[in-house]
Amino acid sequence: MPIKAIVCDMDGTLLTAAHDISPKTQELLLTLQQKGITLVLASGRSYLRLMPDALKLKMDSHQGYLIDVNGSSIYDCTSKVRERLGIMDFEDIRKVTSVFRTFNVEIQFSQDAGLYTYLPDSLYDLKKRIRGEMRLPDDYPWASGMYGWLCDMRDGYPEQKLILDLKEAPTSCNKISISQDPHFMEAVTQSLPHLGLHDDYELVFSDERKLEITKKGINKGKALDTLLEKLGLSNEEVAVFGDSENDISMLSGRPYSFAMDNALPKAKSVANYATPSNDDEGVYHGLKQLISEGLL
Repeated sequence: MPIKAIVCDMDGTLLTAAHDISPKTQELLLTLQQKGITLVLASGRSYLRLMPDALKLKMDSHQGYLIDVNGSSIYDCTSKVRERLGIMDFEDIRKVTSVFRTFNVEIQFSQDAGLYTYLPDSLYDLKKRIRGEMRLPDDYPWASGMYGWLCDMRDGYPEQKLILDLKEAPTSCNKISISQDPHFMEAVTQSLPHLGLHDDYELVFSDERKLEITKKGINKGKALDTLLEKLGLSNEEVAVFGDSENDISMLSGRPYSFAMDNALPKAKSVANYATPSNDDEGVYHGLKQLISEGLL
């Protein structure tokens, strides 16, 4: 059965470490869309952060879709209609922060255009020192990112707010992220089974620094199931590419699932295919393999 849809995670998968799509990969994805293949970008990013790459890939002209914030919503790039699948309300935020406020971690609250960043005193002092050493302007964001303690995500979250007291946390958000250095997050991982959160929430790592939390049943895989049903497609008609724990739900049970060479071990364990890293055009090579097998 031929492939009719391609689903790509972004960071660590479709995007290089320089946050670009390689020219060869972009050209091939444009060609496949022109042939009627549906392209889906599935990410922990907000749809606003995904839009520049979606437009670069001309997904608005080819009926493409975005699965954003780990499956919190589905965005139709052509009609510009966004279907919400789930948000964190006041009680969810209270429950999660009451657990993690005892850890020395950064807590991020992601909304559509806004990002609240909570820092305990020790991390606030650390970041003040780093900002001074880097001579960053006063308006530079305080949030950490995939590769370090500071990351400018104003392209997708133009409304950024630093909070030093969890009483200032928002009353609703799309997801909550817990961030710290990788070695510290290893200790957090060991604590997760004992925190009493798994029954009500999805807890997955998007990278070694960040644990992402959404309501139970809100994940990339469930959102992809919803979209495939809407499009009338089966699992045998979709190719999926990913690298992190938050991709496992959409890699699992899909015959044409690809893990990047840079993928976390858990993601590799559920994928049926391996492909080169995001910096070695892994998506391009995976798609060329499917073409050579007559599936695309």
